Parts: sequence; structure tokens; C-alpha cells
Amino acid sequence: MTRDAGAATLRVSVTDRCNLRCAYCMPEEGVPLLPRGEIPSLTELASAVAWLVARYGVDRVKVTGGEPLVRGGVPEFVAKVAAIPGVNEISMTTNGTRLAGTAAELAKSGLARVNVSLDTVDPVRFRELTRGGRVEEVLAGIDAALEAGLTPLKLNSVLRRSSFRDDVPALLDLAAEKGVEIRFIELMQTGTEAAWAIAERVNGADVRDWLTSEGAEIAPLPDRPNAPARRSAISWRGRKVLAGWIDPVSHSFCDDCDRLRLDARGRLRRCLMDDLAFPLVDLLRRGEADVAAAAASYVAGKQPPAAMTIGSTMASIGG
Repeated sequence: MTRDAGAATLRVSVTDRCNLRCAYCMPEEGVPLLPRGEIPSLTELASAVAWLVARYGVDRVKVTGGEPLVRGGVPEFVAKVAAIPGVNEISMTTNGTRLAGTAAELAKSGLARVNVSLDTVDPVRFRELTRGGRVEEVLAGIDAALEAGLTPLKLNSVLRRSSFRDDVPALLDLAAEKGVEIRFIELMQTGTEAAWAIAERVNGADVRDWLTSEGAEIAPLPDRPNAPARRSAISWRGRKVLAGWIDPVSHSFCDDCDRLRLDARGRLRRCLMDDLAFPLVDLLRRGEADVAAAAASYVAGKQPPAAMTIGSTMASIGG
């Protein structure tokens, strides 16, 4: 991946910590967290972003975690990234629980839009899936983000075999009511909850077939270059909803991937499913002479994974 290959997207994890314990991300007891001293400062992460922008044509940056808004100083980090020449858009993936109090400040700092993770609107199922979360906080965060102009707002919803027949219709109703796009995501096998993920996985195609049997009309829309989601317009209960289908297990999009990742430890990653990471921030911090050449060699090895599984948790890599 080089500047000649065109613009790229960088996902930057600012923390491995999260205030929820979603079943597909980590076990109920949580996971070992990075010692505070091993997490780069936000200034160091912003400098690493600038370094990557200058060398790999990155023009879009997505801030992730863990949950990014549990770390202090994120609005200031957004402002620093927004000031980097060549960055055209900064977005964020968040669980939405802290958006109500921060959306306006984030927008003023230069954040353009947000993706909000929301797998169910049922309060009981939400509390069970997140191990204690309150869906009301997420809904308030969505409203605050819309009011602050963090649009187009997208909902990210992971499909589960046991509940999609209840959750998908309710989520479509919410998306139609709020006028937002929804993205349905196949459950991937990450971290420690492999058996649960395998039991709960359902193919996106099966969900689409079920929706059609329930009276929905699903019309494909032109795909966007390098985008993981296959877009469609869904006619549902008399309203139109824009939906994206991310089917990494049954329908790989790896050949068109233009993404790089910077995890919470400041390590460059070629792929979510790649256990080999490059210690970018550490090398830059030490002033190593051949960082650019070593990074180029690492990135040149980017290739589709053998399987959509990894032993690391999503929170430790950056969702």
C-alpha cells in the first residue's frame, strides 16, 4: 500500500478500555488491560497518524477503542488529527453511552460523523449482551450526535442467531425513525468467546432471506470503492431504510481492503485478523533510523487472512 495506490483509511485505537463487556468482545470478567505506562500519549498517537498520512496517503481517520470516550482528552486528539494536512475526514466508532455529554464538543473539535454500536433496542437483551449496559444511554447519545451534526450517522449491529428475528425489525424501525443508515454485521470469532460466537453466528444472506419472507423489499445499491458494506435500500413497513451488509465470514471483502490500524499500544496493524504487529510509536519514540523502510516492508505483507478468526480481543486491537 503506497501513496500511488490511492487514499487509505486508518483506524486508531486510543484505548483498550471499555465501560461495557459485550459478549462478542470479551469475557464477563474482562481482559488483562495494558499498563498505563505502555499506552502512548494522545500526542504521540497524533504524531504517528501524521507520519502515516505523509507516507501512505491516509485521508480518512476513524477513532476507535475499546470505547474511545472513556479516555480523557479525545476531543483535543480529534482537533490535532483534524489539523494534519491531507486528512479529509475524522469519524468515530463508539458504543454511544457517553455521546450525550460529548457530541457537541467532538463536533466542534472536527469530528465529522459517528458509527454507534447497537445490537438490540430491547433493554433486557441489551443489558444481557453488554453485561450491565443501559440502552437508554445509547439512544440519548444517538439523539445528541444527530443534533450536533455528526452525520451521516450509522448504526453498527452484530447479528445473532438467537435474537435476529426480534432485533432486526426493531432496529430497522429505529433507523427509519431517526433517518440513519444501519449496518448489519456477521459475528466474527475473536478473543476468548469462540464457542459462543460459533453458536450465535448467522449468515447475512439468511437474514436477508428471512426479511424478504416477512414482506421486506431489498434493492441492492451501487457499492462504494473499498467499502466493506454492500449497500441496499430496504422497504420496511411502509418506510425506506438504507442498510449496509458486512459479511466478512460468508462474503470476504479483503481483496479491496485499503485499511491500516494503529492499536492502543501504538502498533501498526495490517489487518484485524493479523496477529503480527509493527511497533511504530515505540520506534518513532526511540528515533530509530530506518522506521520508514521497516514499516514499508511490514505493510507490503498485507494480505487476506486465512480465516476470519483471531485469538486477540477486539478491544485490544481496535474495533
